[in-house]
Amino acid sequence: MNFKKVLILDGYNDEPGGLGVPPYIDIYPRYIAGAIWSVDKDIKIRYLTIDQLRNSNLKNNLNYDLVIFSAGVVVPGKYIGGKPITGEELLFYAKIMNNSFKVLVGPSARWGMGQEGGKEAISPLLFRKAGFDVLITGDPEIYFHELFKYGESYANPYKIRENYNEVDKFSIIGSKIIKQHPNYGKNLIVEIETYRGCARWITGGCSFCVEPLRGKPITRSKEGIVNEINALCNNGARNFRLGRQADILVYGSNKIGEEEWPIPNYDELEKLFYGIRYNCPNLNVLHIDNVNPGTISRYPNESKEALIKIIKYHTPGDVAAFGIESLDPKVIKNNNLKVSFDEAIKAIEIVNSIGSIRGYNGMPELLPGINFILGLPGESKETYRYNKEFLEEIIKRKLLVRRVNIRKLLAIEGTRVKRMNYGIKDKNEGLSKSFLHYVRKKFDPYMLSLIAPKGTILKDLWVEDCQDGYCYARQVGSYPLIILIKGKYPRLNYISEVKVLGVHSSRSLLGEPVSFLDI
Repeated sequence: MNFKKVLILDGYNDEPGGLGVPPYIDIYPRYIAGAIWSVDKDIKIRYLTIDQLRNSNLKNNLNYDLVIFSAGVVVPGKYIGGKPITGEELLFYAKIMNNSFKVLVGPSARWGMGQEGGKEAISPLLFRKAGFDVLITGDPEIYFHELFKYGESYANPYKIRENYNEVDKFSIIGSKIIKQHPNYGKNLIVEIETYRGCARWITGGCSFCVEPLRGKPITRSKEGIVNEINALCNNGARNFRLGRQADILVYGSNKIGEEEWPIPNYDELEKLFYGIRYNCPNLNVLHIDNVNPGTISRYPNESKEALIKIIKYHTPGDVAAFGIESLDPKVIKNNNLKVSFDEAIKAIEIVNSIGSIRGYNGMPELLPGINFILGLPGESKETYRYNKEFLEEIIKRKLLVRRVNIRKLLAIEGTRVKRMNYGIKDKNEGLSKSFLHYVRKKFDPYMLSLIAPKGTILKDLWVEDCQDGYCYARQVGSYPLIILIKGKYPRLNYISEVKVLGVHSSRSLLGEPVSFLDI
């Protein structure tokens, strides 16, 4: 087949290791574009987000030879910058694009489509029957490179990369695709991959997680990462997050893939972060995402050194996302979780000891974020007592936590929790609601009052949404605070400084603009 006009439709992805909901752009469109352009630099590739498609008349003018749908939410959340494509929308667009060769990539093709926690994910089989010509369960960039170089009959949708040799090339060539993103030149933040998989794959990892399903971890070279960031920087990117890995602290460890708990290699981390700074000296944001609290509790000294190196080169307002999930010993054992109650507290204390200092943008340098999952096998009324006592202990010890995410279990195809045939119905609905009420009405507002007290000046915010006489503004980064500002401002309007007036809700503060700057 002759594909001269190509559309990449970004329906957004949200995975344990990877986020593509605006203002983020993840690896899929960049790697795919690079793979195609590496074969033929003259191929016309158009990039569109699902929100652009929803909010325009473009659906009446989708005449493309090849349409690549990228989608899949594995860890559902609440989003301000965009709304991920739904299963119904995927089926609709596959149906109306009768004359296009349609390919589905991302988590939706491999594991299915998670709509919300507590409900079954939509099986990939439904999409296979719905009019998609190909579902890629391997690595999309390999498939499209083969498709354009050798033809459809030679392109393997199941092929998995064994190293990063081709990715390092494709990511540079495809970096210019970011210029077509609606947030480009504003608050766009680029998700960067450092390694694939989870070191705990040896024991199967957490029961609910898809990362161990990727197999033995493979690590990307510092040169590959740095060269991609250099190309992105040359194409106008200024915000980056090293978010596409299960635990940034073990990047560069010579034991990753060989041991369940590899020891951090802080020298390699420093070389990586220094290389990023050297190759994009005018960057605005450099953040991380996942950090395994089990690594910190097992290797406190090495982990602290690694975190010190990160803080040396990153930008303030950073968040180390801790997948704690539950503090109930029975749930921890049943689901092969990472840390006990005491170990989790120890990890939070270590991050606080070096990261709670306030940075130049008004936010603490680096704080932990906590993830809970409700409905895991072994859960009982005791689970909620343990979890609440854990948060109370954080308050008692005067520790800071940037945010608490609470999700209901989403049983994804291929995970151990799915094979356990565990019913996902919430058997403790009353207790879960009570716990959620405590977190959102008491813990969160108290924590926000400590993180950004009244009078704090926060710098470099972008307006992302407006309604009912107020606008929501955020800094760029990992889990930025939401600031509610009275008035109406253009979307993606830049506000250079905002003064905090107080806590508004569990997730937001009230603020007033101090100064604006045209960008």
